[in-house]
Amino acid sequence: MSKMYSKSRKKIDWKKRELYSRLLSPEAFILRIDGRNFSKILKEFEKPYDLRFTKAMVETCKEVMREFNPLFAYIFSDEVNFLFKEIFGCRVEKIDSIIASEFSSRLSLKLGFPVSFDSRIIYINIEIDEILDYLKFRQDECWRNHLNSYAFYTLLKEIRNRRKTQEFLKGKKSREIHEMLFERGINISKTPTWQRRGILVYWSTVELKRMFRGKIVKFKRRKIVENWELPLFDSEDGKKLLEKILFEVINC
Repeated sequence: MSKMYSKSRKKIDWKKRELYSRLLSPEAFILRIDGRNFSKILKEFEKPYDLRFTKAMVETCKEVMREFNPLFAYIFSDEVNFLFKEIFGCRVEKIDSIIASEFSSRLSLKLGFPVSFDSRIIYINIEIDEILDYLKFRQDECWRNHLNSYAFYTLLKEIRNRRKTQEFLKGKKSREIHEMLFERGINISKTPTWQRRGILVYWSTVELKRMFRGKIVKFKRRKIVENWELPLFDSEDGKKLLEKILFEVINC
């Protein structure tokens, strides 16, 4: 008998060898997905921002929300942050794989070429202050990405070399980049709000009226709202917006 196989060999329980199969997420969590290698994949798109791509991201988020029912999605660049309550029995392997793959395939169809996303889970409490703190953390990253993208692509037109452009910007402070862009006719604080602060896609409840058997009947229905004119999340307006969203999605 071959030494590679023996009937007396102990039977392996392959189910137990599945990594993360028993790892569970908290009941509430942020799922953050990020595009892989998008700077190269989107090289033919308008820089630093392409409205067609952004609209495709938003539409894909709306499809994922209808399918998997997260409370909201915060989007900027090629990043999406979904706030979920319990899904897939909290199994990390399913959450990380299914949402990212669904988003990738749906966005690929819209763009006409394949794209992929990775994902990670961040545990969070459904508390206004904690969610606001997380959203501010990502909105700050949105601003840095916005500033650096404008700086890079503006200078690239002059220098015409990616490596040299990166070297020129390395170590530059925000104030210096602001001034450099202003000298070239770009007021970075006056660019479209969605570029500076991101986009929020969320559930909202509307009250509708219908005539039924001679009587007006009122009922509520959920719809998805896109907000392209976000306030800063650490402002009073930002807090009021999130309080309204959470109240509606939790109590509807």
